[in-house]
Amino acid sequence: MKPQRRAGPRRDDRLQGLARLLLGAVLAIALLAPGRSAAADLDALGLLWLPQGTAPSTPIAIVIALHASTGIDSRGWPYGDQVTAAGIAVLHVELLENSADGLAVAAAVDNVAVAGARLTMVIDRVAADPRFAKALVGLLAFGESGQAALLAAADPAHGDRIGALALLYPGCVTLAATAATATTRPRSPVLLLHGDADPSNQPAECSALVGLLARSAPVRRRQYAGAGYAWDLPPHGPYETVRLPWPGRHGSLLAASHWPQATEVAATEVAAFFAESFAAHRQ
Repeated sequence: MKPQRRAGPRRDDRLQGLARLLLGAVLAIALLAPGRSAAADLDALGLLWLPQGTAPSTPIAIVIALHASTGIDSRGWPYGDQVTAAGIAVLHVELLENSADGLAVAAAVDNVAVAGARLTMVIDRVAADPRFAKALVGLLAFGESGQAALLAAADPAHGDRIGALALLYPGCVTLAATAATATTRPRSPVLLLHGDADPSNQPAECSALVGLLARSAPVRRRQYAGAGYAWDLPPHGPYETVRLPWPGRHGSLLAASHWPQATEVAATEVAAFFAESFAAHRQ
């Protein structure tokens, strides 16, 4: 698939994103007080977006958006907009603690274990929230967070709670090594999105990952011609070059090339994937 490039942003959602971040920070501080309910605790885990028109007492499906080690950023907003428009809640979380400069605090050797433990805690907290207690959970992983998502989706402890897994430019070599040595693999549908100009997600490597995952689950792979790593992360200024951690290569960085129209296509595909997967699971 080759989205057509175009100049300029698709639309400026930065003010809306900043408002959501500020609201999330206020909620996180306010909800640290003792005696809060499970629902309040869930709000404190990250940024919770609910679909419009959803009755509070109605169990709804939820997608947990797993942001990379640099923390929650605006790349998640287009996906959150599309997924909530499909009637599915979105919880944006970060799996690693970050310092003021946006760098992960945990040592690299412990990152996978730390991220996995936090994700398990988040999934358990979602299950304790009455709004989502009986609902399916989807995992949307950006970049390096894909490894924790893959392990969680394959973990029998989560049973049938995880109804779908979407991996965006996850570092296919690292994930393939994880899948090759794992005793269990995901059984729920998997969507893999990556660009063919991404050195950390080469087409042959991602095809090999698909082959491994397809042994236990239906897998859909979309390869965007001309797209590099993190095509969905806009820079703060027109001349800024954003560099992000290379999945599976501690200390290495990758340049992120923002491509607004590819982002629109990916967000639409991700929302449709979760909606279809959850509907099929309920039948």
